[in-house]
Formats: sequence, structure tokens, C-alpha cells
Amino acid sequence: MRKKFNVFISFDIEGVSGVSSWQELKKDSVSLRNIREIGTDEVNAVVRGIRRARSDIGEILVCDSHAEGENLLIGRLARGVHLIKGSPRNYYMVEGLNEDFDILFLVGYHSMAGTKAGGMDHTYSSSVIYNLKINGKYVGETEINAAVAGAFGVPLGFVSGDDLLIKEVRKFFGRDPETVITKYGVSRFAAKCRHPVEVQEEMEIKSAKAVRKSGKLKLFTFKRPIRAEFELINSLMGDLVEPIPGLKRVSARKVIFKCSDVLEFYRIMRLICTLCRLG
Repeated sequence: MRKKFNVFISFDIEGVSGVSSWQELKKDSVSLRNIREIGTDEVNAVVRGIRRARSDIGEILVCDSHAEGENLLIGRLARGVHLIKGSPRNYYMVEGLNEDFDILFLVGYHSMAGTKAGGMDHTYSSSVIYNLKINGKYVGETEINAAVAGAFGVPLGFVSGDDLLIKEVRKFFGRDPETVITKYGVSRFAAKCRHPVEVQEEMEIKSAKAVRKSGKLKLFTFKRPIRAEFELINSLMGDLVEPIPGLKRVSARKVIFKCSDVLEFYRIMRLICTLCRLG
């Protein structure tokens, strides 16, 4: 029997059209319901494009990856998709991703920590990580999650977010992934936003293009062994993570470690973030 074409979608919310600050995402915000609806509609637009591109679509797995993973409105999602939500998870933003999938989509993403005018810029945890290097290069969530996919033989095919994120994508991945700019950065908490309907129409078109050219996409990986360098928000966090086996503290806020591959790196990163939040 011919294998079905399976798609993994990792959803974050900072890059969704119409959102410009974390104030809007607080549980008591009057804007939250509207943003959740727009985010869900963006995922649905991507699903429509995927299904339009070919007739042999199998599983479409959506991983809700912002905060505790309780953002997308499951009753509003396209029928037939599966949704991973809630926390904790070993591979938080890419939980469930494996070699059975054929392409990775990143929807509603944002630029790495330290990006000038990048909307709500951070890398994995804004409350823990000041910046992060892998093998001497600053990286963000897009690069890390694409590398996890690459370890399973899954290429990155689509990314949506603000213009600063798309500039980052071009630097690391060239013209390979299809991209959609949802808004234009003005400052960390200000943006010139495109109308959500126009964004969703473009997402549907670009998603179909990504699926059609999936066989030509290159895998993204980090050279092994991986050398990771974390600069933490404060020195107390350095105190908290210093006992982790294999980790070396080189200054009050900076720690380094080596690991065999990106999956090991991801688990250590998650441990660092968990310890620092609990501390």
C-alpha cells in the first residue's frame, strides 16, 4: 500500500496576525479570544492548502506550542486534524514529530532573542534564556525545531510570522521554505499588522506550494556533536542549573555543554528552563 503524505504543524502565537504584545495574551485580556480565533483560522488556512495540493494526505498533526499549549480552539479546527495540547512534554514545540512525517510547517512563529523590532522576540523561554548559541551561532526556535525535524528526515517547508522572522528564515534556509509575512515589526511590542483574511488567503496558497515541492526540500541539521551556549536572564539561574551533569558554568549567567545530537540538546534545554522557572 502506498504511504500517505503526513504533515506536522507546530503552532506558536506571537507571529499570528493582529497580536503585538503579551498583554493581549493574558487570560484576563479582552483580546485573547479574538487572537485565539485568528490563530485557529490561520492553522485552518494552512490545512486547506495542504489538502488542496494533493489527494493522498494522511495525518495532519497540530502541536499547540505557546505557553501551556492551550491556545487553539479545537472545535473550530478543520475536521480530521489531530491536536497536541497541554504540558509538560519532552519535546514541547515538536512533540509527536517523528520519521513518519513528510514535511514540517511552523505557523505563528517569531524571531530569535535579540532581534531589533522583532515582535515579542525570544528563544524558547523569554523568562529564562537571554540568548542561545549552537556551534557558535545564535539560533531561535525556528532553527532548533527545524533541526529536530531534520534528525527525523523531515524538511522544513513553511514558516509564517513577522518580517524579521522571515529575514531570519532566509538567512538560515535560503529560499527553500515557503513563507508568509503576517505583520511588520515596529518595536518589540508594536507592529504594522496585515488584515487576517488577507494573511490566511496567502497562507492557503503558500501551503499548497510547500507540499507540491516537498520532494525538493533540503534537511536542516546541526553539526554533531553539538556545543550549546546558554546565556541566562540572571545569576540565580546559573546557580540553579550548575549541578546538571555535563554542564559547565563559565560565568555568572553563562553555561555551556556538549551533547551527541539535537534531541539530547532539546531535553537539556527543557530541563534548564524548567529548573529556572521553578526556582
